[in-house]
Amino acid sequence: MVFLATTRRGYESFMALNAGAALWLSGGLLTAEELGRSRDRGVKVTDFAHELRSDDLDALADAISTIKEHHPGESVWIEA
Repeated sequence: MVFLATTRRGYESFMALNAGAALWLSGGLLTAEELGRSRDRGVKVTDFAHELRSDDLDALADAISTIKEHHPGESVWIEA
């Protein structure tokens, strides 16, 4: 299972779940230091180079395609 968070609130909700799943983030959502701390805690987190908004369906479709390339056969959950 893979989660895609587009906001800080989505990131925080994912962290509260402690799901152990992979997490992909909208670009710029976390600082480099925050990303490092998340990874140090064992979170499998990847951040896009660009910002993703939940109302941009074309960008979300592209993001899902990219995620599926890296996680074939996995379900992708998107923050809404």
